[in-house]
Amino acid sequence: MSHQPASKRKKIVELPLCCGWQGCQEICNGEWNLNSHIAEHLETYAAEQQQQSEAEHACQWNDCVFRTNCAEELERHAYYHGYYSQLLLQGKLECDLHPEIPACCAPARMADKLPDLKQNFHCGWMDCKREFVSIVEFQDHIVKHALFEYDIQKTPDDERPKTQCNWNLCHKQMDNKYRLIEHISTHSNKKLVACHHCGEVFRTKTTLFDHLRRQPDNNTNSFQCAQCFKFFATQKLLRSHVLRHINGFKCTMCDMTCSSASDLTTHIRYRHLKDKPLKCSECEKRCVRESDLLKHVEIVHNKTVHRCEHPDCQYSVRTYAQMRRHFLEVHGNNPILYACHCCERFFKSGKSLSTHLMQKHGFRLPSGHKRFTYRVDENGFYRLETTRLESMEVTQQILAPQSHAPNHDGADAKPSSGGGSCYEIVDPTNTEFGRIIVSNDPDEAQLVGEVIISLPTLTDEL
Repeated sequence: MSHQPASKRKKIVELPLCCGWQGCQEICNGEWNLNSHIAEHLETYAAEQQQQSEAEHACQWNDCVFRTNCAEELERHAYYHGYYSQLLLQGKLECDLHPEIPACCAPARMADKLPDLKQNFHCGWMDCKREFVSIVEFQDHIVKHALFEYDIQKTPDDERPKTQCNWNLCHKQMDNKYRLIEHISTHSNKKLVACHHCGEVFRTKTTLFDHLRRQPDNNTNSFQCAQCFKFFATQKLLRSHVLRHINGFKCTMCDMTCSSASDLTTHIRYRHLKDKPLKCSECEKRCVRESDLLKHVEIVHNKTVHRCEHPDCQYSVRTYAQMRRHFLEVHGNNPILYACHCCERFFKSGKSLSTHLMQKHGFRLPSGHKRFTYRVDENGFYRLETTRLESMEVTQQILAPQSHAPNHDGADAKPSSGGGSCYEIVDPTNTEFGRIIVSNDPDEAQLVGEVIISLPTLTDEL
């Protein structure tokens, strides 16, 4: 371990780390020196164990009760203690440098919080089969891959070449070697800091600060989502949450858009695929997922009954959803009401409001959607969701086939009313959420403050 690690060249100041081995008070300059020092302890411990012929190995770190029958697992565990000591001290230093960050209110750690390490650390770089017992050596090895990859991919004529990640199943292009080093740390699950009070580990100091700010005793709830009205402790947490409202995945068989790949998968399985592989053993009912089948059996065949647990209430019902509604409306004095935004009539179910909107106000379902979407407003009523946030890529996919369809006169045809006529596109990659208006009618192209895909009415076709 006499070589100089690649990651060490980046560091300006190495933290003084105290060895936690029982009876040792050695102070090591940086995690690499501590790692080498722990290796010496392990060599001594292995020799002692060999003389005593003991099968079980006990960790010698202060306040650690870890035991194992595998000598190599003990080595991984001991090296991780040194790595964890660096994270704790770095986390304490970051908090000391930012006194405005509130202190942690979680239960204090009684000992180091180390993960189960049942196997060595395997490098996933292409054509590299190396594995490591020490987490510190493994992380340093990964950085060397990034630096070497940058050197072999750059050319004399390219001052800022893009560097490709060659981790298994990942071929992302990064702008420079520093971005590549930061990127591959996600593959190796590298942590940079730990909360000195509770011991939780984090990838960046920003996530550590979020951990401290979002705790109940510290959370000021200063940032509110305009879409669902939830509150968040920091603007960063709010921005991460807002991305969940932006549909970045489009179905290739219809105009349905979703905010996640799993939602899109569910949509395709239920809406476009006819295959229902699971069959009920007691009837001819077939289901897509096991959860659907279990629910069917519980309601239809087992005839499970949910009874209200409130004193002096004899109400019972088949489904948990109906029981929840009963409890909120009868015992919680919090009725679930759906409000029409056109005439302010109230309904007890979304199905009733949907029928009302289509029959009385001429609404019809947006292209690709099977039902209307409702969300709770600031007064607690469910109202029709008339806005839909789209990523730029998804909106371009929706508009592209429509903008190139010629009509019989040779002119470009207008998009069908199923998708609306005026779009405001949000680019989530822009830190300021830049907005672009796309409209088929120049008179409609005005900034309206939110992403709009208008719900078409029957009058649009007249």
